Amino acid sequence: MLWRSWAKEERISWAKRGHSRSALILFLIVILVGIEAVRRIQLTKNRSVANQTIALKKLEAEFRDAQRIASDWGWWYDRYTFIEGKNPSFPSQNLATSSLFDQGAAMAIYDAQAQRRALQVGLSSPSRPPDQRLVRCLDSTARTRRQLGLAGIRVICSDETNNLYVGFATPIGTSDNSRSTTATLIFLNPLVEPQFGTHLKEELNRIQAQLQPIPPAGVIATGEPLAALKPKTFGEDGRLMGVKPANSQAEQLRELNHLLLQLTGGGLIALALRLSWKLAERRQRMLLRQKERRATQRIRRSHLALIEILEFKAPQSLPSPDHSPAGQAIEGSTTTGSEPAGHQRVDIQLIANQFEQILGTARDLVMHDALTGLANRRYCIEHLEREIDRLKEEQTLLVLLFIDLDKFKNINDTYGHRIGDQALRKVANQLKALCRQGDFLAHYGGDEFILILNPGDSQNASYEDLAIHAKQVAQRILESFEKSQVDSASPYRLSLSIGITISDPHHFSSEDIIRKADLAMYKAKASQGEHIHLFTAENESNPLSDHRLFTALQQACEASLEPSRPDSFRILFQPIVNAAGEVLAVEALARWDHPDLGEVPPTLFIPVAEHYRIMGRVGWQLIKATLKTFKQLIQALKISPNQLDLAINISPSQLTDASFSGQLIDAIAAQGISCKSINLELTETAIFNSTAAVEINLRNCREAGMRISLDDFGTGFSSMGLLLSLKPDELKIDRSFVVGVLNDSYAEQIVELLPRLTNSISMTLVAEGVDTEESFQRLQQMGVARFQGYLFSEPLNIAALVELVGGKRLTIPLPAA
Repeated sequence: MLWRSWAKEERISWAKRGHSRSALILFLIVILVGIEAVRRIQLTKNRSVANQTIALKKLEAEFRDAQRIASDWGWWYDRYTFIEGKNPSFPSQNLATSSLFDQGAAMAIYDAQAQRRALQVGLSSPSRPPDQRLVRCLDSTARTRRQLGLAGIRVICSDETNNLYVGFATPIGTSDNSRSTTATLIFLNPLVEPQFGTHLKEELNRIQAQLQPIPPAGVIATGEPLAALKPKTFGEDGRLMGVKPANSQAEQLRELNHLLLQLTGGGLIALALRLSWKLAERRQRMLLRQKERRATQRIRRSHLALIEILEFKAPQSLPSPDHSPAGQAIEGSTTTGSEPAGHQRVDIQLIANQFEQILGTARDLVMHDALTGLANRRYCIEHLEREIDRLKEEQTLLVLLFIDLDKFKNINDTYGHRIGDQALRKVANQLKALCRQGDFLAHYGGDEFILILNPGDSQNASYEDLAIHAKQVAQRILESFEKSQVDSASPYRLSLSIGITISDPHHFSSEDIIRKADLAMYKAKASQGEHIHLFTAENESNPLSDHRLFTALQQACEASLEPSRPDSFRILFQPIVNAAGEVLAVEALARWDHPDLGEVPPTLFIPVAEHYRIMGRVGWQLIKATLKTFKQLIQALKISPNQLDLAINISPSQLTDASFSGQLIDAIAAQGISCKSINLELTETAIFNSTAAVEINLRNCREAGMRISLDDFGTGFSSMGLLLSLKPDELKIDRSFVVGVLNDSYAEQIVELLPRLTNSISMTLVAEGVDTEESFQRLQQMGVARFQGYLFSEPLNIAALVELVGGKRLTIPLPAA
């Protein structure tokens, strides 16, 4: 039944959309899949080229090692005396006993006529003669060097099992160049050694298959053209060696297969989820219809019964002799004959009761929320107004809790509205179970609930006592929810923020009371770790309240568009130095000077701009002011822009704007600054929930030459994962770890690892918050090379910074060690 209903709804839905719209959706899906396929193919090609480059660099390193070893042995005096015939025991006493050949290396010595005089091949024994193919390659290499007359040549050989050897052929002489010969020493080493890692072995094996001899001149080559190795490298029979272009067809096919499997699996999962959601919605609709049908039937039965009683007429009694109206029975009031008296009164009472039920049902439908069964917003406001009137007479304060479900939108977006509705019902049922007798609970709307506490025995209690009681109730609610999350198997986790207001009903309306509780709830959300906030007079009178800051920010942004008005945003710079005190970069730090509010720090106005979604406008004002001020700083210091880097903090909402990178590049160019001098500092929250727009912006900024810096590293649970996904150019150790290196062994161990990690992947490491000489000295001992903090300089304006470093070639005096 439900399956057929779902299929019918889908057919109707597609028919309503129309064939053209369906075709357009399908066309867009095909285009997106094609773009993704092209992207993966290109990534595979780039990866193959990069892997080949890495393998060739390893091959180059192997050649250099072989050349070094061959030169050391070729210039050894014992080798010279052996080739001169004065040291015949050299092969048995020196070659055969050297550990150089334990891993399979090979060495051969040839006289001036390219005749082999000594041979040592690793892993060979009387029962296991040297590999003949390798020996032939050694012999041909000696002849090639003799014929070409070269001082030294690179060589690549293969053994019978096609394992590749790389080496070097060098003349034999003495280390002081006083004596030399035309004899040759050749050293070969296996390209793939047992101690190499699995990934490196795979890449070397792949490059081994791509190395081939170049066909002689005049011979028509088949297959892909070979690129000659540089410097010239010779193989068997003296032929030059080349390398095939990176081939990624197999990997491309594998990527496309993965994409096809992902699309198929994703489509099946999406279809299954849609089916389950639609069926669940269908069940919910059926249940609601059944409930409404029962209520309608109850109303209809009561209506019919009411009609019957209103249309009922008693039997006519005989008129009195004088036909007086007073002698007639009153219609619809009593009965005569054998009808028992009071029967109609019983029917009227029954119908009255049923009619009262009808009115109660209608009131429930109007005043209660169908989803949770709780009182709705309308009923809540009516009850609150009645409670205000009642408490005015009793001279009692009113206690109201405004409860909000944190990040409920994420649950809806991630799991769908059906799961979101289940979460709301779960919260409603749990709150209902925690209410005392006389408490009033309402679903105010969305993810918000209101709880009005029953004063009970505390009618004459003071404000302080009521505040303690309200916080205890709120804490009990939070603890109950925390415990339920531990025991729950739900895929999502619920947390609450609770705002409390205690109001005198004589001075505040219902709207004022709810507004204050709502404001307190937002304060609870904004606080770190605290989920309960009690409204106080300071919340409303504080000039730095959220809404007042929001209004002032809007005015500041509008004023900045007028050239005649001064910019209210002020930019300070804090130097980033090395261990010698040389200033390598400056970080731009914003201050907002408001005529009434004074200096507002970014820790206050940035969260407000993010909350009210005006960070895009505010962020651009800060970036323009930063670039303009940095240009003035460069001119004041009388240096070129590439002598000093600029670190700019970027907020999460700025990165989600698809046009951000293009506008930033244009703004930098307009000030005559190179993008290579710009470091973009991002926090983990800016990129944790990464979107396509964020990735495109970061890629465009990188391609323009900007560097990416991961700020406050170590404070989030995703730090190490971000190193892999973001691949930043710079890490900034969070202040908490810098402070902890002196007294926290855990922080000390983490910071000790970071210099080794960043050095191994060519990443810059900066310690921020260096405020004491002790931490500065300890960080130097750990290997940290760049520092920022009040030990060197506080954030300064242009004049103060020029005075500090301008005459000292961008150097800050360091404290004595």
